[in-house]
Formats: sequence, C-alpha cells, structure tokens
Amino acid sequence: MPYILQLDSSANLSSSVSRSLTEKFAQRWVAGAADREIRRRDLHVDPLPHLPTNALHFTADTRPEDALAPTASAVALQTALVAELSDADAVVIGAPMYNFSMPSTLKAWLDYVHVIGLTSPAAEGVCPLRGKPVAVVSSRATPTGEDVHADFVIGPFFTILGEFMAMCVEGFVVHSEPPAASGDFHRPVAQVEAELLECADRWR
Repeated sequence: MPYILQLDSSANLSSSVSRSLTEKFAQRWVAGAADREIRRRDLHVDPLPHLPTNALHFTADTRPEDALAPTASAVALQTALVAELSDADAVVIGAPMYNFSMPSTLKAWLDYVHVIGLTSPAAEGVCPLRGKPVAVVSSRATPTGEDVHADFVIGPFFTILGEFMAMCVEGFVVHSEPPAASGDFHRPVAQVEAELLECADRWR
C-alpha cells in the first residue's frame, strides 16, 4: 500500500507546531487516493540510538579497515530504516530548531539512512531514492530561515537528502511567535500551513 513516512522529532508533545503541520500534511496526502496510509516514526518518543560505529556510514564491502564492526542488531536497525524510507512514496519531516540546529534524535535518523555506497552519492551514480519527494517543516520562534537552503536546520536536508541522495526536498520555515521587531522575517503558522497543503496537493 502506498504510504507517506511522517517523521516527528519535537520534544513538545502537547502543542508542537511542527507536529501539527506534519500531521496535516500527511492527512492531506493520504486523502488524495483511497489506498494510501501514513506510517509515522516519532523520533522523540522512540529515539534511535546514535550510530555505535562509523562503519555504518558505509556498505559492508567499503567500510574502513580499522572501523569497529557493527553488531547484528545495529545492522538490522539500519536496514529497516533504509527500507522504510526507500519504500515510502513521500516523506514529511518535522524539524524544530533547537539551539540553532535540528534535534539530535533527527540527526541520528539522517546518520542511519545516509549510507555511502547504498543510498549515496548521487554524483557517482548511487541514487536509488532519486526524485522521492520530501517536505521538511522547521518551526522556531526566532526570525531565522529566510534562505531555506542556508538555514541552520533545513540546510543539511538539502545537502544530505537532496544533493547526496538525489531526493526532491522542499523546505518550510514557520515561526510560532510574533516577530520580535518590525521588519523581522516572519512566517506565520496559517501561511505556512496553506503552503504545505498546496504542496501536498501537488504531490497527490
């Protein structure tokens, strides 16, 4: 069954803007056809362990000789995460800005799915996920993110998922609080929600 992979990472389990918007996006995408479903991974509630060894950055036949061999359970987890991403028809990611970066739980997910020789690098013809649509929603209170490609949080997704893994990444910055000063770059929730739903409709 076709599915959208919904990744959430906010530590706010009661009033998270990013969680609200990823859910609305996923529901809109699912509504585009009768046989679609949402598969959700909550990286805060059920966090992934950080990579136990740099060997997991590479396929088994290209690992550095001095790398600590991963355990069977670590390999199985990585295999499952890559398969979950590979089989998804679309992806929506909630990426709140914490201390001018993404949550460490979300970074751990990126570390598992970006595997040299398996999902990357596209420049060398390794791009099985080419063209897979990904929407990244990054919420924050401070007036940052005018250039999403250079944004503290969304920028790495354009580089890792977009450039190295050849996925089709779209980034959306949303500010949960009013601008601190007149003229501040500000993207209110209602405006970003409308843009996200329009994006979901395009993907349908």
